[in-house]
Amino acid sequence: MPKANPQVKISLTQFLNFATKPPEQQLTVVRTIRKQHEEGYDVPPDCYKQFREAVIRMHRTGKSKDYLDQVAQRQTEPTRAKHYPDLAAGYKKFIGRKKLDWFEPPTGLWMCEELRINIRPEIALVIDGTPTAIKLWMNNDDSLNKRRAEIITHMMATALPSTEDDLTTAVLNVRKGKLHRQGKSDKEQTALLRSQAKSFVSLYRDL
Repeated sequence: MPKANPQVKISLTQFLNFATKPPEQQLTVVRTIRKQHEEGYDVPPDCYKQFREAVIRMHRTGKSKDYLDQVAQRQTEPTRAKHYPDLAAGYKKFIGRKKLDWFEPPTGLWMCEELRINIRPEIALVIDGTPTAIKLWMNNDDSLNKRRAEIITHMMATALPSTEDDLTTAVLNVRKGKLHRQGKSDKEQTALLRSQAKSFVSLYRDL
């Protein structure tokens, strides 16, 4: 009986980086990930961790949205002190006058053949009556384009268990306060992502 290939585990960010690159650059992405898996690598510090935790704490405990300003003002580390005020302003813009109720974010696993990608939305809110699992996008650039948002929300919708009636998915551009909601989940989108996943695994095995 042939031995099954081991699973290939990557992050959602790594898959996004691969799936949105032109074919001639995808090989470089896979080669970098393969090297990291073989040699190990140090995970860089997450400068957004404290802000992410503050958002979760605010919703869980019912704090005012001004709590985010307080968190931003307390930062002394230069990178966080630079970025947190913009993040706080953007998140408060998203909140606006919406009626928001917290529920625990569901988690899931997106799978295609041997590829495994953990799906972990940071927050989950009932937004004006609609249960929504939300991925927070905090990068200081314009990399959250329509295609990336479609991939994120579609993979979330596919992988997450429906713990709430009519659960929807979204990705929030925190700095801009813009929520990208789940689009139509069609067979073409699923087929395209599965094709990308199979291509990733094939390149990963062949290197």
